Amino acid sequence: MNNKISDPLLFFIKKYNVDLISVNNFILGKKYAAVISEKGNIGLAANLFNVKEFDVRNTKSFDTENYTHRLFLLAYFNSIINYQKQAYLNDDIFNLVDFKSYPEIVMIGYSKPMVKKLNNLRINPVIFDKSSDNEIVTPQRKLPEYLKSANSLILTGTSIINNTFSDIIEQVSENCDVYLIGPSVPLTTDLFEISQIKGIFGTVFNKNDKNVIDVILRNEGTNCLKKYGTKVGLLRS
Repeated sequence: MNNKISDPLLFFIKKYNVDLISVNNFILGKKYAAVISEKGNIGLAANLFNVKEFDVRNTKSFDTENYTHRLFLLAYFNSIINYQKQAYLNDDIFNLVDFKSYPEIVMIGYSKPMVKKLNNLRINPVIFDKSSDNEIVTPQRKLPEYLKSANSLILTGTSIINNTFSDIIEQVSENCDVYLIGPSVPLTTDLFEISQIKGIFGTVFNKNDKNVIDVILRNEGTNCLKKYGTKVGLLRS
């Protein structure tokens, strides 16, 4: 890979380090996990592997090959990154990106709301999702051939958690425009060091928002979380 960033978590560890003193709480629900910082910042990450407990305080070091550690680390870095002053675009991705201009769109991580909006535009992406048995999802064995020919890739932040991000980016062409989406996505222009990434679209939350914490503890998902967050985006200039 010619890009400067392979695994975003390794990049963030080097840039920010991990300061557990700044972590006020780490909560786990069936759908999402969240770090709440001492400043009240809320960083989310999708709990893909149903992690039920993690003793963060007694963790001496973090292993980026460990999925539980990756879950915590992404939530932790989102609690830092997503509250930095950045020129966020407060607009819907469909007002900022012309998906009709892409004849070959691949989506990794089945986002029902996103697919519905694409279908309304008569756009039918090829969808891959290891955790879904929906008939709309294409068999995983076909992923390499579709990535090779894709000119646009819609990729959820879960690829960072399950450590497939690097492998996926390596398989798309230099001319493929990648858009990162979802509540787990780190909202930082640092990721534009990866040449194919053209846009990043995620969610920021008000500090110490009890509603967000309650949604996670009630084991509810993205549809409930989005009520309490603000969708924002970053586009490559």
